[in-house]
Amino acid sequence: MKKNELVIKADMKNLGKVREFIELVASESNFDESSIFDMKVAVCEAVSNAIDHGSPKGRSNDVTVTISFEEGKLTIKVADQGSFKPAVPIDDPSFHHRGRGIPFMLALMDEVTINEGKEGTVVRLVKKLKKVKKL
Repeated sequence: MKKNELVIKADMKNLGKVREFIELVASESNFDESSIFDMKVAVCEAVSNAIDHGSPKGRSNDVTVTISFEEGKLTIKVADQGSFKPAVPIDDPSFHHRGRGIPFMLALMDEVTINEGKEGTVVRLVKKLKKVKKL
């Protein structure tokens, strides 16, 4: 099993580092461009949530992104130091631009789980490697 880790400060300016990290590891694991794009969007949604909601001390908190590749699946875990806040209902007119991160993650990834604990929240995202048909 190949495993990689990136630790960033809870600051939105670090999302570029996360995208580069995902692209590097996913490319090395033979994912296609479309799958890599999906993973970057989903993971950045999870990291953005971790920064916004899972960083009780603000920029002094860390967000950890761990990636492992095993048995044709890339598993990405986003861990923060805060508590999970339920998504805002999409039909709530007072929130026009918020609360859609989890639906994006669910649409773009093969598996999504959110685990709360005393130490923080961990979002687990899984993308399966597509089988390439040989001619």
